Amino acid sequence: MTIRKRLYISFALILAIIIFIIGIFFYAIINLNEIHVLQKHRYEQIRRVEHIKELNSAFAWLVLDIIVDKDKKQIVRDRNLKADELFIKLWKLKVDVVKNAETSHEKYKLKGIFNSLQKVESLIKNDLRTLTNLNSSQNEFQEFHNKFNQVSVYTLELIIDEIDLLQTTLNQTETEKEEFIDRIKLELIILLFISFSLSFVISSKLISEIKTMLKKLNKAVLQLLSSDEKTIKINMEERNELSEITESLNKYLEQQDEIIKSREELLRNISHELKTPITKGKFLLEKLKAKSESSTLEDINQVFFDIEQLTSKLLERERLNQATLKKTNFKASTLILESLSKLSIDDESKVVIDIEDDFLINADFYYLTLALKNLIDNAMKYSTNYPIKIVAKNNFLEVYNESKKLENSLTYYIQPFTREENQQHGHGLGLNIVNKILQMHEFSLKHSYENYFNIFKISFK
Repeated sequence: MTIRKRLYISFALILAIIIFIIGIFFYAIINLNEIHVLQKHRYEQIRRVEHIKELNSAFAWLVLDIIVDKDKKQIVRDRNLKADELFIKLWKLKVDVVKNAETSHEKYKLKGIFNSLQKVESLIKNDLRTLTNLNSSQNEFQEFHNKFNQVSVYTLELIIDEIDLLQTTLNQTETEKEEFIDRIKLELIILLFISFSLSFVISSKLISEIKTMLKKLNKAVLQLLSSDEKTIKINMEERNELSEITESLNKYLEQQDEIIKSREELLRNISHELKTPITKGKFLLEKLKAKSESSTLEDINQVFFDIEQLTSKLLERERLNQATLKKTNFKASTLILESLSKLSIDDESKVVIDIEDDFLINADFYYLTLALKNLIDNAMKYSTNYPIKIVAKNNFLEVYNESKKLENSLTYYIQPFTREENQQHGHGLGLNIVNKILQMHEFSLKHSYENYFNIFKISFK
């Protein structure tokens, strides 16, 4: 498995832990909110029951006031009206208290409280008012007061018991909240510890693997330098970054090896090609010593002109190995005219230009001009009949010249120093340079023979 894949898997694991932590965080918020709502509900329920307790105490004070001031009709009347108002509040409060009861047990206890309060209401509205209307004796009022106290105290006990129950549940909620927060804290600490530990283990393992790969690569490079090996050889159990780097380095080394071989072959060919003009020059110089002839001097001049041309071609070819393309956009007509301007053509009627489609080309103008110039130059040299023809159409440039059909395929002629056996002109480098330039641009060169014409076609597709 590659380091890249391991990193992806590690990232996915850590991301999953982070998402899980975020999930716990939101889970905690939701639960804490629910606990808070429950706490608020229970606190408000305690406040309602305490209000019932206050009302129960208020009834006791009202009864005491009425008994004390039983002879004062106005005070008794006011206290009865006040009692009626308090009972209205009590029964309205009953609806909220019962509705907000959480358990059936709590509802049962509340039912007992309100039954007792109904007795309180009956004692005040029926028994006490009857006593006050009939001007009863002090003993009768005393008996009523004792009976009322028993009911009121019993009601108070029920209310206090209910408040204690509600306070216990409220305290239990607070305890559960604290326990939940402690549990969430512990879970988050554990998850963070696991996350950091996992990150440390994964990073340590990746660093160790990278170090191992680099050691293997370094060892292989040292072995390459100390032996006759031409490629880096590393035994990899699986495909990973090191194998990709090794493949890239081996491709580069193979390219360099091919360049070296090409240069060695070029040097051998150069030495072979230079032997002929040098031998001719020596022979003509010996002949010149014996007899001075103007024709001999012209021949010597031609020999050294050939050497100059060969050297120029070789330099052009060698520059292509280190060339960096600077691409621009230009039209086919511009390329043709620039290529022709670099040739010394004594008669313009020898060339016909047919631009059916002046298409746009994206390439290095200098090198592509050089390639087309060599094609036109070859066409001019070996044409048996003029004019030659240059055609631009459909993303193609075609150079026509009337001449004998080539004896070999195009593959033969694009090799350096290849030409026809009976060919006297040229050194066999022109088409090689043309093909190399087109390959650099990822263009192609094709050849065909039709109606006594050799046709060289550059395809820009």
